[in-house]
Amino acid sequence: MSSVLPVLCGAVLLGAPGYLMLCALDVRLCLRWGWAPAVTVLLTVVLGALFRVLGIRWTLLSAVIGIVLLVALAAVVRLALQRRTARRLTTSTSTSTSTSTSTRAGVPAPQDWSRGTAAAVTGASILSGALVAASAARRMGGISTLNGSFDSFFHLSAAAFIRERGDASFTTALSDIYGEPTFYPVVFDDLVAILPFDVITAANAMMLAMLAAIPPAVAAMVAGVSRPARSAPLLVALSAGAATLFLSTPAMALVMGLWPIVLGVVCLAPAIAAVLMLTDRRHGAPGVGTAAGLVLIVIGTALAHPSVLFSVAVVAGLRLLAGGIERMLGGGRLRGLIEVCAALAAAVLFVAGSHVLLSGMALTKPSLDGVGSVLGEILLDSPRIPAVPALLWPMAALWILAMIGAAAAVRSREVLGATAALGLLASLMLGVATQIDHPLAVALVNPWYGARERIAPLMMCMLVLLMARGLLALLESGGRRRRSLPGALAVGAVVVTVLIALVTPQRLPLMGSLAYTAYGVQLTPYVTSEERSFIERTAQELPEGSVVLADPLDGATLYWSVGGVETVFPTMSRPLTREKTLIAHYAHRAGTDEASVELCRALESVGPTHLYRDTSEASGQRINPEDSERWRGVHDIPESRLTLVDASGPYALYELDPAC
Repeated sequence: MSSVLPVLCGAVLLGAPGYLMLCALDVRLCLRWGWAPAVTVLLTVVLGALFRVLGIRWTLLSAVIGIVLLVALAAVVRLALQRRTARRLTTSTSTSTSTSTSTRAGVPAPQDWSRGTAAAVTGASILSGALVAASAARRMGGISTLNGSFDSFFHLSAAAFIRERGDASFTTALSDIYGEPTFYPVVFDDLVAILPFDVITAANAMMLAMLAAIPPAVAAMVAGVSRPARSAPLLVALSAGAATLFLSTPAMALVMGLWPIVLGVVCLAPAIAAVLMLTDRRHGAPGVGTAAGLVLIVIGTALAHPSVLFSVAVVAGLRLLAGGIERMLGGGRLRGLIEVCAALAAAVLFVAGSHVLLSGMALTKPSLDGVGSVLGEILLDSPRIPAVPALLWPMAALWILAMIGAAAAVRSREVLGATAALGLLASLMLGVATQIDHPLAVALVNPWYGARERIAPLMMCMLVLLMARGLLALLESGGRRRRSLPGALAVGAVVVTVLIALVTPQRLPLMGSLAYTAYGVQLTPYVTSEERSFIERTAQELPEGSVVLADPLDGATLYWSVGGVETVFPTMSRPLTREKTLIAHYAHRAGTDEASVELCRALESVGPTHLYRDTSEASGQRINPEDSERWRGVHDIPESRLTLVDASGPYALYELDPAC
């Protein structure tokens, strides 16, 4: 199957609901398409909860109807409020015109672009995203290729559960996996569940659509916070292109299967813009409606993935700090000092709260490389993947321009530029802290699971903001006759770097292969193509009501996510309920004197009817023996309780005698 149609459908599902809502509310924001995913997340969460209460199944049809109704309701409410406001004001033409403008939702656009210019910049940012998706997909082996990473199996099962159960609520959608209502950021899984393709194709399509959405999101951030200038459209378009050069987020998507955090990254740039626009006083304080809308953008980002909210919080705190310093330098010492103290107090609370409440989130093992080597990899945004080289040239132009931008911002005492510079420095410090085994360092990075890839998107946003400022400084430097030369050289450097980086085999195309086809370079697959074929075939032959028991590291989760057959362990996570833990540890004891009453009750409740075994070199016991030990009771079920149903090489399916 061609990847174009599935990815296009994923992009429409990710962006269209939010875009239509922004249009219905007549929100005055440049590049609405970049802001749209955060609004789509909000709509998805609202509809998922509402459908749960009303007993409506989450399907593509019900979601589309719900979105249309919400968009129509928003438009009606907006028109009613505008008419009500208009009646209270004078009826003169000038006043009416002013009212029409002042009552529109959103923030007054900082860039006064014509429709043609806005369309051209939007098109350029979307093209940048499309090129990212195309480059990433080059070595995936096709849109229906299975991602072999650990986390992908969880989300394939999650999407399959939501599709089967019709429940998209963020507290109950995955109850069958967790054994009880549990909060989980399921928006990615919700969207995958209603794409009209098989689960693997739908997940891959949405993943590529999210990567394609990052350049428009970054462009929207730059357009939202930068000051008006004749060169603004060019700077915004180049910012979208620059966003294609960063590798940590594609690594999380393509290699690690961390798909919900990628959705959070898509929303991160608009959320940063929202925070900066909320605190912008150049045009006066934002109105109540404007502030509420921007706060909702931040909430949507948190619902996409909560860890991204901490990156937004870092920017908010640094904006307060930079603003306080600027006030102190400008003569407002008392108020400035209060803001600086508030920012420092927030930082202390952040670290203390992380140490106390988030200590269990330090899950990433530090790299074995030295701190200096790791700092170099952070500066080049090279993820912790040995197969991906840390290349200097793709990032060199951005860093040079960012340094020029930081110097220009500091010289002009621009709070936004100072905030971006501080944010860039903070992101580097947080990245290095992931390597330091000290309670303070661990507390600093707990909210990002101790992984520098999750911190890197903050660096991306700050670096692109400063790059745009540096380009602006060069474009405005010198006399009229000399003005174009340094700016033209800088623009050319960015364009050439982007075009070459998108086709360089060692970057996106390489990562597109690591968890899809080139397993030997990076990881051993949890499921080979032969094993997947066996599972798909036997799943179709199993009678209705069958329940498959297996070590999930053997790929048995595909019985549920691909074959639609219930499995005892639908994900490769540790058993999450007491009953399934008993089965995992002691299933082999059933029918013996060692079998406990609790074990028999668990087997009767869960009701496994078949056992799947993988004895290949890629079995769970071979590639991950420590984790596979959690299912030692499943491995040791005696042959006397098994009747062979089908076998193909090292893969076998048995009928299971529960023996209790």
